[in-house]
Amino acid sequence: MTRETDLLIVERLSVTDRDGRTLISNFDLHLGEGAVHVILGETGAGKSIVCAAIAGTLPAELATSGSVVLGGRELTRLTGRQRRALWSRDLFLLPQEPWNALAQTRTLQRQIADMPRLFDGADRRRAGLVAQGLLQRFGLSPVMDGSKLPCDISGGMAQRASIATALASPARLILVDEPTKGLDAACREEIAEALLVLASEGRSIIAVTHDLSFARMLGGTLSVLRDGGVVETGPTADVLQAPRSAYLRDLVNAEPSRWPHRRYAPSQTILELDRGTISVGDDRRPLITDLSLAARAGEIVGLCGPSGCGKTTLGNVLLKLAVPAAGQVTWSLSDSRRYQKIYQNPGAAFAPWRTIGATVRDALDHANDRGPSLSQLLHSVGVAASILERRPHQVSGGELQRISLVRALLCSPAFIFADEPTSRLDVVTQRKIMDLLADVAIERKIAVVLVSHDADLIDRMTERSITIHPLDRPAPLGVPQAPRSMW
Repeated sequence: MTRETDLLIVERLSVTDRDGRTLISNFDLHLGEGAVHVILGETGAGKSIVCAAIAGTLPAELATSGSVVLGGRELTRLTGRQRRALWSRDLFLLPQEPWNALAQTRTLQRQIADMPRLFDGADRRRAGLVAQGLLQRFGLSPVMDGSKLPCDISGGMAQRASIATALASPARLILVDEPTKGLDAACREEIAEALLVLASEGRSIIAVTHDLSFARMLGGTLSVLRDGGVVETGPTADVLQAPRSAYLRDLVNAEPSRWPHRRYAPSQTILELDRGTISVGDDRRPLITDLSLAARAGEIVGLCGPSGCGKTTLGNVLLKLAVPAAGQVTWSLSDSRRYQKIYQNPGAAFAPWRTIGATVRDALDHANDRGPSLSQLLHSVGVAASILERRPHQVSGGELQRISLVRALLCSPAFIFADEPTSRLDVVTQRKIMDLLADVAIERKIAVVLVSHDADLIDRMTERSITIHPLDRPAPLGVPQAPRSMW
């Protein structure tokens, strides 16, 4: 039943592809002003498609039916140009990949300041102060980080900057797609608190997530999606406390804290860093100092630390894609193709103008015939072979993340730097992928350095881990600066 206070009314929303396959079936939602609604489900369930259908950003090859009414206006009857005119002003969609929400040629502070300047009439000085406050709120330095371009920051920092941009907009409806992936626990709490503050001010929030703890933080109401259909709905706390469907019970029971502990019997050293110091920026500001580590065949080593502390940069040094300010990286093998990286942003590993299959098959030129075949690996990660004919923007971040693992394993690697390899996956798929990575590491004697913000996942999947704390980066508001420690 429609209520006068409903800001958004979605009725019988359905999405089909060009072959007539149903991707979303009869999705309904009545969202009041200041309300929070969480969409939860496994990777590929259709969560992002729902957000894109509401915002009007679906690819042209997908067809929609049903009704989407925002503030009394039927959006499905508007032209593409009319719907784009609503973006940032009436609704704000924060896409799954944070880099896609940021203008690549503008500094972080300038594009955050654009929101109050363009939509609230703020002068440059006041808009700049708003941007500085939001940067600091999410643990980003207005001086060190505000002047950077998106290409110069980590995935976690990009995620926080894109959230800050959304919060600076005047939009009454904010759609956030996986806003906590790649972020540490403190930042996840900060984002949940910021979204709840917006809700208290009358703005409505739709949050897509596979993060059960984040869903609990947000509260509100919940829709659980599976294969494009809603299998369970109701108050978030009630649904997660006593799930009625076996599907949701499996999700709840698959949280990393419930996984068994992995054990390893490592052999020879594949890679070693001796007393490394890593610096960034024109002023060569140190991120990491005097760090030594060894990656051994048949073992996964954990790498933890808050967003922006230098984990990805350390990985580039280990892979000899960057040079340390001090110290030395030693490889036991000379073939650089045996040293592979799974990118935090999976789209960075795939050329946007090529099909996924064309990029993946490049790795077959270096594949070891004794290893698993492409079809075997695709089956292992739960990805259909038909996805190979699509381009990167036509698949979900979770699907692209799994294909990134397939591509790395096809190269017969001796070492893999896995940078948040499951951040876009639901907990059931996370466990499947992490079990695959551990099994392959043991069977094929691969050394793995695993980056994750999930302390439970690191605890269960590794026997050794390294924690990096920032040397001089300010902590988010309310979070004390952590002492420096390494092991």
